[in-house]
Amino acid sequence: MENAKTIILDDVQDREIFKLGRFELIKFTMPDGTVNAVFKDCPFRSRFGDNNDLSKSDILKKLTSEILPEIEEIVGAENVLELETDLLSLDGSKKHGVMTSKISLPTFDFYRANRETFEKYKLDEWWWLATPDSTSEYYNDNWCVCVAPSGSINYYYYSNYYDGVRPVLRFVSSISVSCDE
Repeated sequence: MENAKTIILDDVQDREIFKLGRFELIKFTMPDGTVNAVFKDCPFRSRFGDNNDLSKSDILKKLTSEILPEIEEIVGAENVLELETDLLSLDGSKKHGVMTSKISLPTFDFYRANRETFEKYKLDEWWWLATPDSTSEYYNDNWCVCVAPSGSINYYYYSNYYDGVRPVLRFVSSISVSCDE
């Protein structure tokens, strides 16, 4: 984005790239007029945590302590909205509940609904999703869902792999962002 201009997020086309500081994000307009934005690139790689519950994960701790403050400094904390992440497992367990936070990971359902958009940007590394495979309620809480560079879904043990972290945030649509001219 060498020839970037500043515009209002609402003026960025849906499913296109915009920039906040050093990060490029993909815009997804929500039915209520807010914007979910998913990082195009992974700002870091991490093991998931001590189990597959995102709300208690190493990933969420790092997102909350490092990435979120950087974004809030750019756009103002009041312009980053809380979002709900349903941690429903692939096999239907509701044990992990719904997590409310200002930063999260995409869910399997969000990824599946938007796979063509993610393919468009040729994401070239493995990355974690918020959705667990199962929980101890039904099977165990060892397996986390991740996306391969090919776009296929796989499962990794929560602490053995250091996959990419591709955050999602929700913004008011009136913030200023940068984009290509």
